[in-house]
Amino acid sequence: MSLRKHTAGDYRDLALLAILWSGAFALTDLAVETMTPAWSVSIRMLVSAAVLAPFVILNREPLPRTRKMWGWMTALALCGDLIPFFLLSWGITLITSGLSAILVGIMPLITLILARIFVPGEVLTATRIGGFAVGLIGLVIVVGPDALENTPGEGTPLLGEMLVLAAAFFFAMNAIIARRAPPAPLYSKACLTTGIAGIIMLPLAWAEAPLDIDAITVQSWIAVIVLGALPVGYATVVYFRVIENAGPSFMAMTNYLVPVIALAVGALFLDETITLHALVGLTVILGGIGLAELRR
Repeated sequence: MSLRKHTAGDYRDLALLAILWSGAFALTDLAVETMTPAWSVSIRMLVSAAVLAPFVILNREPLPRTRKMWGWMTALALCGDLIPFFLLSWGITLITSGLSAILVGIMPLITLILARIFVPGEVLTATRIGGFAVGLIGLVIVVGPDALENTPGEGTPLLGEMLVLAAAFFFAMNAIIARRAPPAPLYSKACLTTGIAGIIMLPLAWAEAPLDIDAITVQSWIAVIVLGALPVGYATVVYFRVIENAGPSFMAMTNYLVPVIALAVGALFLDETITLHALVGLTVILGGIGLAELRR
C-alpha cells in the first residue's frame, strides 16, 4: 500500500471537486429546459475547452505529439464524459433519481477493486473496504430508504438500473485510465479531453435534432456556459490533480459527498428542508471516509 499521507491540499481539492459537481445538477436542469440534453453536453464541453485554452497558452503547455498520447486523451474523453453521461441520462428516464444516486454511489467500490488490479500501490485493505461500504450506507440514508422502492414508469426499470451501473463502471474506469495515463500538463489534458468529447458529441446531437437557437432562452445559455466553465472546465483540472496526487480511490469518495452538498445547496437557495435522516447520513458518510483513510 502506498505510504503517502494525504495532505490538507488533497482534502481541499476533494471538497472543491464535490462542490463543483454538486452545483451541476441545478445548472443542468436550467440548461435542458430549452435545449436537448445532447446539445447541452456538447456545448458545455466545447465551452470548457474554450475556457481552458487560454491557460494552456499562458502556461505554454505543449500538446500531445504522439498518436499514443492522443489515444489516451480520447479514451479519457469517451470514458469520463461521453459514454457514462449518455448511459446515466438514459437510465434516469427509466428509474427514480434517488435510486440512480445510490447506484452511481457504488462507483467508489468499483474504483477500489479496479485500482487494486491496475494501479500499483493500491491495496485492498479491510479498513478501506469497510470505509467505502459505510459511505455507501450513508448515501442510502441521505437519499432516503424510499429510493430503493423503485416505482416502474414507462420503460423497463431493470434496464435503467443496468444503464446506471454501467455508467458507474465507466466513471470508475476513467479514474484508473487517468492514473495510468502518461504524465501531461493539467490544463492541456483537461482542455483536450473536454474538447474531444464536445467535438465527438456534435454530430450525435445534430442527428438527434438540429440546434434551435431561437428557442433557447438566455437562462439556458447562461446555465450551459457556467456548466462548461466550472463543473466541467475547472472541475476537470481539479479531478486530474486529485488523481495524480492522491489516487483514484481517494477521488472516488466525492460520489458520497456530492448528494450531501446538493442537499445543502437546496436548503440555502431553494428553501428545501434538510431532514434528520440526511444529517444522520452525512455523519455516516464522514465516518466511512475517515475509516477508509485509516493508516496502520
